[in-house]
Amino acid sequence: MDEQGNRRISASAAAAIYGLHPFVKKDHYAAEQLSGVAPTPITPNAAMETGNRLEDTIISWAGDRLGVEFETPNQLFCYDTDNGCHLISTLDGWNNDTRHILEVKTTSREYSGTLPDYWRIQGITQYICSDAERVTWAIFDNTLRLTLVEQVITEEEVAEHIEAVTEWLNSVELGMTPSGVKWSYETIQTRYQRPVSRTVELPSETADLIQRLRHVRSELASYKQMEDELKAEVCELLGEADTAILNGVTVATWKGQKRESFDSKALRLAHPDLAKQYLKEVHTRTFLLKGEK
Repeated sequence: MDEQGNRRISASAAAAIYGLHPFVKKDHYAAEQLSGVAPTPITPNAAMETGNRLEDTIISWAGDRLGVEFETPNQLFCYDTDNGCHLISTLDGWNNDTRHILEVKTTSREYSGTLPDYWRIQGITQYICSDAERVTWAIFDNTLRLTLVEQVITEEEVAEHIEAVTEWLNSVELGMTPSGVKWSYETIQTRYQRPVSRTVELPSETADLIQRLRHVRSELASYKQMEDELKAEVCELLGEADTAILNGVTVATWKGQKRESFDSKALRLAHPDLAKQYLKEVHTRTFLLKGEK
């Protein structure tokens, strides 16, 4: 949010509003913004750590290739309009004199030659936020080659993106579901994380919805019991064996495995002060359908 409480779309997640981000789903992003609860920072994985450690080297390398001196700005770049478009972006590399963006990407795959949609939309967002003249991608892939890709951004793309962001954020501001978002139970929990002790009278037409839900849950329970019985029959035939073959083809395995589990209860008993340092508060909600047998 900005100082006025307006939600902002970040460049790295912007493709989510189109359903084009492989790691940020459209409904998750909508739920996160509608909830008003700040997202939990993502713990860097191995690929992210690799990118972070190589970023300065790649910026310098790309700058030498382009003959441009880039710096990593320590400020955020924002774009705001009166009708509700709010964008925010950080930049990996920036030359203020020529208004040239350098965006660094490291990937464990070989670069295909085409910018993925979520990179392309990130570039458009950064272009808008910084009022840039040029966007270059420095892509270091698993071939250990550095590929420089110029992203040509048209005024039509800029206008379309601003319109899409405005529509999305106006819906969020009104507490409405953005167009095209289909909720799952997981994401609706993210939207309404903290319950309030009160009762809601449902519309009379909701009776059909409740009945359908009861029917589905009944069917699931029936199929779950059936699955359990069928698995038991097959596993009885396997006995101590771990592989089942039918007509020469492997149709099932029943492998053994050993795993270690962390005994948090024992830690809390033995070292309560130490355990308290690593407690993490998580908000969850449990949905119960009343009247089920």
